[in-house]
Amino acid sequence: MSAERRRARPRTGTAFADIAVQAVYAVLGRRLRSLLTVLGIALGIAAALATTGITASAADAVSGRFDALKATGVTVRFPNEAARPGADAARRARALNGVRSAGLLCAADERPAVSALGPRFGRATPQELRVLAADDGALATLGVSARSGRLPDAGHMARADAVAVVDTVAAKALGLDALLERDPEAAPAVWLAGRPFTVIGTFRAPAGETRLSGAVVVPYANCAADGGVPARPAASGADGDGGEGGRLVFGPTEAVLRTELGAAQQAGLEAPLALYPEGPDRLAAIVPADLGSFRGGVESETRALFLGLAGVSLLIGALGVSNTTYVSVVERRSEIGLRRAVGAGRAAVAAQFLVECGLLGLAGGVLGTAVGVDVTAGTALAKGWLVVLDPRLTVAGPLLGLAVGMLAGVYPALAAARVAPADTLRG
Repeated sequence: MSAERRRARPRTGTAFADIAVQAVYAVLGRRLRSLLTVLGIALGIAAALATTGITASAADAVSGRFDALKATGVTVRFPNEAARPGADAARRARALNGVRSAGLLCAADERPAVSALGPRFGRATPQELRVLAADDGALATLGVSARSGRLPDAGHMARADAVAVVDTVAAKALGLDALLERDPEAAPAVWLAGRPFTVIGTFRAPAGETRLSGAVVVPYANCAADGGVPARPAASGADGDGGEGGRLVFGPTEAVLRTELGAAQQAGLEAPLALYPEGPDRLAAIVPADLGSFRGGVESETRALFLGLAGVSLLIGALGVSNTTYVSVVERRSEIGLRRAVGAGRAAVAAQFLVECGLLGLAGGVLGTAVGVDVTAGTALAKGWLVVLDPRLTVAGPLLGLAVGMLAGVYPALAAARVAPADTLRG
C-alpha cells in the first residue's frame, strides 16, 4: 500500500469487521449482564407489540359484536294518535331491500297484575309484570327462541288467540317454572286484565333486550284491537286480577327491523314510508349510530395509554443499556487505553461500544417481538377473538430494539472515545 493511500485512509486503528468481532466477544464475555440488558429491552418491545396487537384484536371483536347485535337493528315508533298498523305494514317493511325480518309490538303503559291459573295454583297471588303485545315477526326480529313449549305463530296472531309466552324470570315469579320444566305440555294459564291466557311456552330474554326480561308476551292483536285509542284501565277487583272485562292500555306501536349489515341507515330512511304511507314524516326511525369514529377514538386512546406504558418500559430498558455500557467503559479503561496505545482511533473505540449496544438492542428486539406475538395470540385465542396483528410489526420490533440500543450507547461510546491512553496506562 502506497504512502499516499495510507495517509488517505482514516486512522481508526482497525477495520469494521474487527470491531464487530470484538463487540461480539465483549457481549458474550459478560453473559449475565448482557442477558439482563437484553431482557430490559425485550420487555419494552414485547409490551409495545402486545399492546398494539391486543388492542387491534379487541377492537375487531368489539366491532364485530356491535355490528352483529346493534348495527343491524332499526326501530320505528308510531305517534300516539296514529291508527295501529296491521300485518300489511309488517309485510311491506320486510319487502324492503336489506331487511331480513320485521314485526310489530307495543308495551302496556303500566305493569298490570298477572296471576297464574290452574288446578295447582287456584288463583295465585298476582304479580306486577311487564306485558308486551308482539307478532311473530317481532319475536323473530328480537331473537326470541322458546326455552320450553313453543312461541306463538302466524295462526295465533291471525286468530287473536288468548295465548301467552312468558320470560323465565316471569315464569319463576308466577311459580310456573317448575311445572313447565316437568311437563312442557301442561299449558297452564295466566289471568291478565280480566282474561285467561294459556301459556304455551317460555323464553329467555335475549342479551340486551331488557324490555323482554320478566315479561309476558301476548299476540299483537290485543294491542291492535283498540284502534289506537287507549282503553279504559280496568278497576282493580278485590282479588287484584284487574277486574272482569278489563282491558290493557298499550302505548304506541313500534316496528322492529333486522337488516343486513350496512343496510340499517337506508332501511331507517325507507321504513317510515313503507309502514305508514299516510304520514311517514310523523314516524320516528331510530337507527344505530355510526360508531366507527367513536370506536376509533376509544381504540386510539386505549392504544396511546398502553403504548405510553410500553414507552416507559423501553425508556427503562434504554437507561439500563446506557448504564450498563457506561459501567463497562469504566471497568475497561485499561483495555481502552491499551487499544488506543497500539493505534486504535477514537472512532474505532466509539464504534465498538455502539456495536455492542446495537447487538444487545437487536437481541432484545427479536426476543421482545417473539414474546409480544405469543402474548397477543394467546390472549386473543383465550378470549375467542380473531388475532389481528400487522406483519410489519414483526420487522419493526427488532429494528426498534436496534435503534434503542444504538441511541442508548451514544453517551457511553463518546465517554470511551475520550479516554486518554496515557492516563489509563499510568493507572
